[in-house]
Amino acid sequence: MTNSNKYTEDLDLTEGQSIRKACPQCGKSNTFTATKKDGKIMYNCYSLSCGLKGAVSTGMTRAEMENYFVKPLVETFNSNKELERFVYPEYVVNAADAPDGHLRRFVSRWELLRHENLLYDIKDRRAVFPIWHKGIVIDAIGRALDGAMPKWYRYGGTAEYYKRSTSILNGIYVLVEDVISAITVAKKLPGTTGFAILGTSLTAKQTQAISDNAQAVIVALDPDAVDKTLKYKREVELWTGLPTKALHLEDDIKYERTADMAKLRSLVDNETKGADKQTEPYG
Repeated sequence: MTNSNKYTEDLDLTEGQSIRKACPQCGKSNTFTATKKDGKIMYNCYSLSCGLKGAVSTGMTRAEMENYFVKPLVETFNSNKELERFVYPEYVVNAADAPDGHLRRFVSRWELLRHENLLYDIKDRRAVFPIWHKGIVIDAIGRALDGAMPKWYRYGGTAEYYKRSTSILNGIYVLVEDVISAITVAKKLPGTTGFAILGTSLTAKQTQAISDNAQAVIVALDPDAVDKTLKYKREVELWTGLPTKALHLEDDIKYERTADMAKLRSLVDNETKGADKQTEPYG
């Protein structure tokens, strides 16, 4: 039997890197995934007949630690730069043309509204959300409906975040991990912007967008991401100078647990008292 921990260590992944390849235990092609996060590599085989799963601590190099604790956002980003309009692949169609019930159940489960402009990937069976910037679609991100991996897939790779808001904005940005959570924030707290980070770390584009539009920030990542929540809080404060709060959740914000929503609403209300209302284009 393969020593899975030794095999995983020998992959020599860097912080934030993911890899997908043949499983060392069952041998099936492209079912083994490994991701290095916070000095630990988590691995898993997605073959039902295998079940290989585990984690191994490898630590971080000096360079990784410096990047982890004080992220040097040296790349430049011109928020006024004209972005190209995204062209959907031919297999991404209108949601009304979806041939199966998966999408209808998905829309019903998350109470998605018509103005989400949802599309459907008929090839990979994904609910597809357009990503807007300054009035045009610049990218799209799809959510698998049948358990396929990756769960979320970016079609263009241009956009680094997804944001959603309704009503007159209150200047409060809530940082979350996925699109559904961002929509939940906007839907349940009108005026507040749900800001989904499409990746494993904050980037210059993300912090620039936050700095340009927000007056206060709340970091509300999933409950198993406490270290990342605190890390993002420090980075947002460092690179934007905005007042930033970290919210510890009992569950993902999209599940709308009563205690979580009450804590989030209280933080938003407190921040809103000192924030001027503003308007901002959708996206």
